[in-house]
Amino acid sequence: MRLLALAAVLAAGAAGLLAAGAFSRDGASPRVAKTVERLPPPLPREAAQDAVGPLPAPAGASHVDLAQPSLMSFLHLRRGPKAGLAFDLADGKVLWRLHATTVRPIASLTKLMTALLAVERFGPRERVRIPRAADQVGGSRMAGLKPGRHVRADVLLKGLLISSSNNAAVALAVAGAGSERAWVQLMNRRAQLLGLRCTHYVDAHGLDPRNRSCAADLAVLAMRAMNEPRIAAIARKRYARVWPGAGKKLTLRTTNHLLRDQYPGAIGLKTGFTNPAGFCLVAILQRGERRIGIVLLGSKDSFGDARRVAREAARMGALPAAT
Repeated sequence: MRLLALAAVLAAGAAGLLAAGAFSRDGASPRVAKTVERLPPPLPREAAQDAVGPLPAPAGASHVDLAQPSLMSFLHLRRGPKAGLAFDLADGKVLWRLHATTVRPIASLTKLMTALLAVERFGPRERVRIPRAADQVGGSRMAGLKPGRHVRADVLLKGLLISSSNNAAVALAVAGAGSERAWVQLMNRRAQLLGLRCTHYVDAHGLDPRNRSCAADLAVLAMRAMNEPRIAAIARKRYARVWPGAGKKLTLRTTNHLLRDQYPGAIGLKTGFTNPAGFCLVAILQRGERRIGIVLLGSKDSFGDARRVAREAARMGALPAAT
């Protein structure tokens, strides 16, 4: 019955994408929809749930409230991002937004979904066999991931979230679903289950510009990620010493310059960059009991933009001032 349900989910998803025009019927490259309204509706919750398994509930808000006016509607970032959103993690209140439902390529922010699925499927000390496919992926890579080697899952998660390693993403995907393609299907089913109507994945790491989402959807993923203790603990690290299963230990250094510079309150979460996507960032700041998230897509200076948003949030009382 589970296999029949999964087949029905995949068929429904494919039909929905064809109907929406996201893919051509002759197998040509997909074109990115420009607004969330042009994307297909999410699958029925029961079918999607059966395909991907249990869905942990976040402790705080689960979605942002785009129906309410933003607190900082006056804020304009000079030479700023193509899209963005700042929100309160406790209640989903929108602090600032810019084209929050516009669909854009998201580069390595794709790895947030890979991380969420990975912590559900692998215990921290569980060993993952490195496949040949991980040795073939380009871009940012973690050293020492030799095909056939067995590496602890949390070492791969650290590579995924701290140094944004594409080969760590592929290793987790293949071990978790049998192939990266099957893993991507799970990523898309989970996105549909969460009601992420902007979001579509084509790989586990984000190199392909057809990985797409919007700031509102990424805010939902950030809320989920920060409620996973393993993800939250890893994503706040400036560096980590890890052992890739053989040889010497490696030092992983974060790609997040807010963490590197010890910006007040920075505790995560994920960076991304490709030429089509520009600089992308999901930043989480905590000062006192207040936590806010900042999503920036297509920025020329994502860390500078995040600092500006945080300063205005503090000025408006949504976040304690930096000390």
